[in-house]
Amino acid sequence: YGICAGSATPQSVSETAALGYQFVTRVLGWAPSAVKIMGRSIGSGPAVELAAEHPVAGLVLIAPFLTIREVFRESVGLLAELLPEYYPNRDRIQAVAAPTLIVHGQQDTLIPPHHGAELYALCRCRKLLVTPQEMQHNTNLFLKR
Repeated sequence: YGICAGSATPQSVSETAALGYQFVTRVLGWAPSAVKIMGRSIGSGPAVELAAEHPVAGLVLIAPFLTIREVFRESVGLLAELLPEYYPNRDRIQAVAAPTLIVHGQQDTLIPPHHGAELYALCRCRKLLVTPQEMQHNTNLFLKR
């Protein structure tokens, strides 16, 4: 994926995320209380997984999904049941102890905004949900309008 060689699988992505966490905490010596995890769209899966398994200072999710299967179910119906479930954010978010920010645009047509709202409802820690009215799935968060 991107500039990395080889092919990305859910397992390799999770392993790479865990290695990144180990690098900043063990090699760079950052305290877990200084590490913030951010995941956008498909990246919300490994981000939630990492934050559920390791102590971190915070979790930021942008356009997250409940489960991959649920995203597909909304567009292809029962065929979604044929997909393996790699990132069950719905279940894992409940194990996150770090303060969590969820940003999900109301104009997102790829991952419906209710996914972010439902993750927010399931999250058991300090949390904030931001739902910009004009934000789409790939809206650049750093551009001023």
